[in-house]
Amino acid sequence: MHRSLLTTFVIDVPSDVIDETVAFWSGALDATPLTTKMANYHMLQDAAPPNRIVVQDAGTGAARIHFDIHADDLEAEVARLEALGATVVDRQWVDHPGSWIVMRDPTGMEFCVVWAMNPIRPQAVRDDFERRAKWVG
Repeated sequence: MHRSLLTTFVIDVPSDVIDETVAFWSGALDATPLTTKMANYHMLQDAAPPNRIVVQDAGTGAARIHFDIHADDLEAEVARLEALGATVVDRQWVDHPGSWIVMRDPTGMEFCVVWAMNPIRPQAVRDDFERRAKWVG
């Protein structure tokens, strides 16, 4: 058994419309846009508490929305989701300081599974996971 929590909604947009998209969604959700340490991510503070809304610069990729599921056991959550019909798309970020794996649900929609307890995450984010995550598996 491990814990899992849907925490983040990510709005992926092409680079040429990132500024307009951040401005639109921060206005629409009455949120404060914050640039993160990773320049391609813009947090929309207080957009949908307790969840997070992020606008991501997807380069030349298409505009879409994806979810981030945080888990305290990354590999166990990936295995659980594979058993439900998801497939792994990209493991290249598993050793990145953010530690995540890109997956695809049975209909083709991509999402990320993220290691929730990563010490680079703010303590408040890890504390929120501790309070709200549910036991699965």
